[in-house]
Amino acid sequence: MIRKNSHLRFARYHQHLHELLDLDLSPLEYMLQSFPEVKEKEEMRKIIGRYGLTGRQQVCPIRQLSDGQRCRVVFAYLASQAPHLLLLDEPTNHLDMETIDALADAINEFDGGMVLVSHDFRLISQVAEEIWVCEKGKVTKWQGDILTYKEHLKEKIVKDNAASKKQFK
Repeated sequence: MIRKNSHLRFARYHQHLHELLDLDLSPLEYMLQSFPEVKEKEEMRKIIGRYGLTGRQQVCPIRQLSDGQRCRVVFAYLASQAPHLLLLDEPTNHLDMETIDALADAINEFDGGMVLVSHDFRLISQVAEEIWVCEKGKVTKWQGDILTYKEHLKEKIVKDNAASKKQFK
């Protein structure tokens, strides 16, 4: 039997989470409403600023932000919860390469546990300590790094293509 500790805090990011934001609020208003213990606007502006939203981006309605900027609001929100465990499902879908690298740095500095579900080899190569492969209804630990897994996939595609060509001759 598995039981969750009642004091465990976990934060879950999924690729559509930014769509749940109140688009009429600014990031600053959203965060101040979400964390009323932060009384000073300037303190909250600093928190949001750590996630690459500065100046006008903090005070304009969220609807005016790009998808990537909205994701930054979500990351600021999740981090402000001070979770023990992060569950990240495809966090890079709306991010540019610079932001992916910043996310990797943040993940590497995170002291808690993390489960990352991603197809983004760039992020995986920077943060993964273990690789688990999900296919054909099974989950297995990969005995290698993400680059050896990528080579394995290439070899599999070449083999499958060759088999397909033989079949149609």
